[in-house]
Amino acid sequence: MNSFHRIGAGFCGTVWTSSSEPAIAYKREDGGPSRSLHHDYTIHKLIESKLQLLRENTNTNINIQIHLPKCHRFISPSDPWWTTNLPRFPEGSSPCNVIEVSRIPAIPRATRETLISKYCPATLQDEIFASATNRDCLIRPYLGRRLHTPTSKRSKKSTEGRFQAFSLRNYPLHLDQMEELELGESGLVQWYATVMGETLAILHWGVGVDANDVEFVLAPPPSPSGDGQTATNPLGEHTMWILDFDLCRTISMDEDGVRQAVKAYWGNDPFFPRPGLDAKLWGCFREGYLSACLGVVGDSEGDERVMLSRMFVGLVEMG
Repeated sequence: MNSFHRIGAGFCGTVWTSSSEPAIAYKREDGGPSRSLHHDYTIHKLIESKLQLLRENTNTNINIQIHLPKCHRFISPSDPWWTTNLPRFPEGSSPCNVIEVSRIPAIPRATRETLISKYCPATLQDEIFASATNRDCLIRPYLGRRLHTPTSKRSKKSTEGRFQAFSLRNYPLHLDQMEELELGESGLVQWYATVMGETLAILHWGVGVDANDVEFVLAPPPSPSGDGQTATNPLGEHTMWILDFDLCRTISMDEDGVRQAVKAYWGNDPFFPRPGLDAKLWGCFREGYLSACLGVVGDSEGDERVMLSRMFVGLVEMG
């Protein structure tokens, strides 16, 4: 078995894989002391089971388009797994909580080259092109933020400031960059907004969690492709994935639960469309959210979750 190499890092911990297990990722709890990988695992498995039930329930009418990495197992510091695998981590590593999951496929070379040539400072492009680290590329779609204001055009000088840095790991692709890549003209940006709305409604009213601090990424579909939709060009074949659930909390099916969900919406990174930023995108998100709630409810007439989903949308629109 080959050594592990790091492919990502976050507040909860670091993410590792190896060339002998390229389809598997291991998330270590070696981040902030207040973050719980076991809670991440628990919520991940809950979402996994709820999505499966929704797919199998003939009384619901919902098309689940989001992709969720398969969560294989939780490994504690005392698990025998460490006997064989601790030496595969860098020297000085110690046993800790670990989640074994299916790895989200990295963005292909052609798409990485597009992002580098368009957005990386010219003085760094050769270095980034040659960097093995930047092959572990996922794209974070920020539909709720523009990198530049509409009145200020991006210039070459703006990417070549005094302090230069560029990384393709969890690359934030902002709304105006998506427009530059003509993703809106092909309908992809609208599709992203719809999928985010559907997914958030499923998490709120199908799973019963606030979706606090979840992350959305664009990446190739799993191989072989499973459930969910895919899109092509100009980013290559890709779909939308969701991950990171360690800060998710359950919500009550009442007004308090709605307010908790609204707080999580505004507190997250700017993945979601904002009502005042782009009316068309917000409309796609809104329609996807409300339609998905109806799909979750199915034949349950008078279900209070329908009213609560409308309350959520109304409170977000109030700001």
